[in-house]
Amino acid sequence: MTTAIPAEGRVELRIEWDGHAVQRAEVRSRRPQPGALLVGRTSEHAQAVIPRLYSLCGDAQSVAVDALDAVLRMGGPDDAGLAEWAERIRLENIREHLWRLGLDWPRAVGDPQQPGPLRELLGARTRFAADRQAAADWAGATFTGLFGREHLTWLENPAPESLAQWLNAGPTALAALLARLQPRLTGLGRSRRPLFRAGDLQAMVHAVLPRLRSDPDFHWRPDWDGQVFEMGPLARQAVHPLVAAMLERQREPDSWLRVLARVLELGRALHSLSEAVPAGHDLAWQSGDDEAAVGLEMVRGVLLHWVRAGPDGIRDYRIVAPTEWNFHPEGPAQQALMQLQAQDEERLREAVTLQVMALDPCVQYELEIVHA
Repeated sequence: MTTAIPAEGRVELRIEWDGHAVQRAEVRSRRPQPGALLVGRTSEHAQAVIPRLYSLCGDAQSVAVDALDAVLRMGGPDDAGLAEWAERIRLENIREHLWRLGLDWPRAVGDPQQPGPLRELLGARTRFAADRQAAADWAGATFTGLFGREHLTWLENPAPESLAQWLNAGPTALAALLARLQPRLTGLGRSRRPLFRAGDLQAMVHAVLPRLRSDPDFHWRPDWDGQVFEMGPLARQAVHPLVAAMLERQREPDSWLRVLARVLELGRALHSLSEAVPAGHDLAWQSGDDEAAVGLEMVRGVLLHWVRAGPDGIRDYRIVAPTEWNFHPEGPAQQALMQLQAQDEERLREAVTLQVMALDPCVQYELEIVHA
């Protein structure tokens, strides 16, 4: 299968399969860098261009550019800027979760799509940014529509029996979807790569700044002290009591746990928005004489922007997206592919699709199967 490749780039997967099991797996992320378009231009030009280049998660990309500009000009953003950016990213994260859980995953298993909440958010997100009460009312109604009102202990506690009750009762379309996904995703896509901890963001940004400066290929194969991390909802929700208990029991996360973490994150985000709790921000920065780096948590994980600038404008600009970690040549996607077993090619392709969806790259993918 060859998937159409958008301007944002692609993920390339190549697996050697002997008719029973995968013998070799290669993963490469190929996303264009914006440097050639920005050299000699101003930060205002970058602020206009980058969100259009990377339209998926455009708010997070825009926040990263704005934060870089604030670091270069003022040494860092102010509290008002941080609060505004946090709200934008929270709404964008909710939108992306609704997209995956309301459109993509139902389509993958043949369930009816549930576009209503996403359509409402897309139509009102500008109003929600200015009207907190309207956003809270929508979030409360959306939470109830997605989760119902009973058997919800699992949203806050390590209660797998409560989760099982909710799935079995099937009070909502989301519960029915997850009940269909659980047997298909459990044990699929296992990885031993460490999960990135949000509390390490500042330390990582500090450590990778010289790497971004000196290694023009760092964005293809990022690491921190030799470690390749898994990014995204699972990494952020690893401290959740239910997720922590499941991780301790099975040790290696799988595709089911990744999707469950996304559901938990969506539930928590909707609840906090419905209660008018200000969004928290996970944003860190580091600067040098003529450069700055910013890292922020967005829906797929840590997004890094680095710029080197001078009186003549931007001299270099690089971006490391979460996809470059999850689809690193030695990252969680590669480890997951190496564990695949299938007796026919159709089932192999289906398993690859489910694994890729659970890791959620920000670009499309291209799969090549070689018969070993």
